[in-house]
Amino acid sequence: MSPALHPVVCLGGANVDRKLRVAAPVRPGSSNPVSARETWGGVARNVAENLARCGVPVQLLTAVGQDAAGRALLDDAARCGIDTSAAEVVADALTGSYTAVLNPDGSLHVALAHMDLCEQLTPDWLARHAGRCRSAALVVADLNLPAATLAALVAAAAQAEASPLVLVAVSEAKMVRLPAGLQGVRLLVLNRGELAAWAGTERLADGVARLRAAGVHDVVVTLGEAGLCHTTPAGELIHLAAPAVSPEALVDVTGAGDALAAGLCRGLWRGDVAAQGWSPTCVQALARAARTVQSAATVLPDGDADSDPISLPPIPS
Repeated sequence: MSPALHPVVCLGGANVDRKLRVAAPVRPGSSNPVSARETWGGVARNVAENLARCGVPVQLLTAVGQDAAGRALLDDAARCGIDTSAAEVVADALTGSYTAVLNPDGSLHVALAHMDLCEQLTPDWLARHAGRCRSAALVVADLNLPAATLAALVAAAAQAEASPLVLVAVSEAKMVRLPAGLQGVRLLVLNRGELAAWAGTERLADGVARLRAAGVHDVVVTLGEAGLCHTTPAGELIHLAAPAVSPEALVDVTGAGDALAAGLCRGLWRGDVAAQGWSPTCVQALARAARTVQSAATVLPDGDADSDPISLPPIPS
């Protein structure tokens, strides 16, 4: 069977996203009028939905509470085409939540994450799903997983014949969960602040060099509206600009990073990266992220970003 016919397995967070958009600049210590919207979220879940909506077979390994939110979350994921048959349903626990307070222009003011259920995703839990991970075309894990589970996952990925492993950062605070040795990590996706938190330096090139010295094969550093940087096989950094999004078109930044990460994973799954290098895949991923910030949805309801109408910047030669 062709590797592209095997599923992508996503491990990590799945939760309720609550988006509160203030009507005027936030006044600390006071009540602020907001508009509110609830959607499904979680980095691993969002990546899985983006992939499923682009026609990629995907399995989600996560934990939800034995509550109405957990049942609804899994039902919705199944409707999107995600295989949730191996998701853990934990009794006497609340499904995780992520509450984003957005500024009037749609940019993020502050976010509050309640992801305690991910602590149930232990190395023993991972061992029960070792067969799924070994048979996957690609394994994608977010850093909501406990440190011990991430260490076990990275160790397994370093073995011969293991499925390629992609790690997606979730916050600066959780960068400490990365193991010291990162051999076996095919790709690490993180933003500039998360890189600085891990590497202890604001110098982008120095931080990426430290990741590669720790064993990471490829690194993509997202830079928000400035685009991203990706590594080359020689260890050089290539900068790609993001498609321009006018302030009037910006609706909600929530989910843009997950859309971009999914685009990168899709390029690996399809073999585009092996055939063409990272730049074409990164351009398509940036386009999907740009479309996401222009939508109220955390994940775009339509599918393939290849037909995106946004005018893309040229790829550096």
